[in-house]
Amino acid sequence: MKKIILVVMIIIGGPHAQTMSATGAMEASPGDPIRVILNHVKADKRAQFEKFVYEVLLPALEKNAENDPISRSIIEQTRMLEPSGANKDSSYTYIWLMDPLVKKANYSYKKIISGVHSPKETEKYLSMMGECLVGPQVSYLVKQGSFGN
Repeated sequence: MKKIILVVMIIIGGPHAQTMSATGAMEASPGDPIRVILNHVKADKRAQFEKFVYEVLLPALEKNAENDPISRSIIEQTRMLEPSGANKDSSYTYIWLMDPLVKKANYSYKKIISGVHSPKETEKYLSMMGECLVGPQVSYLVKQGSFGN
């Protein structure tokens, strides 16, 4: 069985002020860390990937957030961009933006899901998600520039 690993992202640094967008969402200030994760999803597995995100991952994160302020911050400071079309290889790229990255947060799918599901169910869901990907997730740690602020 193929194991799926999502980098556990813990950033240690000084406090940074954050700004709110026009919609009320948090946005990184210049120099703040942002994580960008690319998920290249097979064309015939898009519905399955979206089911995983919207019916498994997000509800688990929301349940965790009832008692965990870090999980609440993950929800408020993370967004998923859905593809508007196929890539040249017929895959579709879904993009996670952790903007800004939540310090001390564990973004691991396994950690999030296992907070509300049994180990057997967690492995089933991770396998469900893994079947959707063309290859491993591609992750970038970047920082907010000063342009546009």
